[in-house]
Amino acid sequence: MTDVTAGSVWQVDIDQLKLANATMRLANQALISDDVAVLSALGFSLAHIRELRRKGGFRSSSIAQNTRMINCLQKKDPAHAH
Repeated sequence: MTDVTAGSVWQVDIDQLKLANATMRLANQALISDDVAVLSALGFSLAHIRELRRKGGFRSSSIAQNTRMINCLQKKDPAHAH
């Protein structure tokens, strides 16, 4: 049986938030260049792409909020403790 520590649980959340941030940044870049193929490859439906266009993409505050949460979780994760 695998030993699951609190640190590894936090790492899953950290990894998911980092992936979300990367996806949002890539989506925003694709929106700027109107690259529907990239947006589709990222998993966005045409309806979601239309919504993102209407809203001007993902807000930088959403990415910043994820970054703050990543930093908070890294402080709780012994693997990232200094």
